Amino acid sequence: MNHARLCVAIVTVCGNAMREVLSTQVPSQHKDIHQTILANKSKLTGRQGRPLLNLDQTQMVFPDPHGKKTGKVEQFDLSLLYTFIRNISAVPPPVTGWGYDPQDNPRDNSLGASVERIRSYRNHIIGHSMDGKISQHDFDEYWNKIDAVLGDIELKLGTKGYKTQLEKQKTQVISVYEAC
Repeated sequence: MNHARLCVAIVTVCGNAMREVLSTQVPSQHKDIHQTILANKSKLTGRQGRPLLNLDQTQMVFPDPHGKKTGKVEQFDLSLLYTFIRNISAVPPPVTGWGYDPQDNPRDNSLGASVERIRSYRNHIIGHSMDGKISQHDFDEYWNKIDAVLGDIELKLGTKGYKTQLEKQKTQVISVYEAC
């Protein structure tokens, strides 16, 4: 149950927060995220060195065979959102750098550190889980960390609602579990 609650929170609420980060942090020379993606297509698909996107991601992001229409941001998973935020948005990297867990530097409360923390939580909870079990103690720790990072994102973007969405997800997952 604890694992399911955290997975839902990460995929839905943290996913929504990452989508907003991406959508609001596109470089000023582009009017929206789709133009930014198209402007960076060669970089993302590997025409210049190692590709950043795998085949499935490329087909999702560039569904039109001529590359003129990108997929919907609502369809992007956390890994794809992270890749875009890290590589084509205006979000500066955390103090520890992209790809490094900012837990080592708790004073870094930058937007980049918040994005990196979500990536780290996703990896620990969803990506590298061996058995899908999380103790109540670990659940409480992760839940508080996710709540805090969503609060940081709300502060940086000047938005509200992610912490409320998080609490709503917590009770919805319990209700679904109990109904089964």
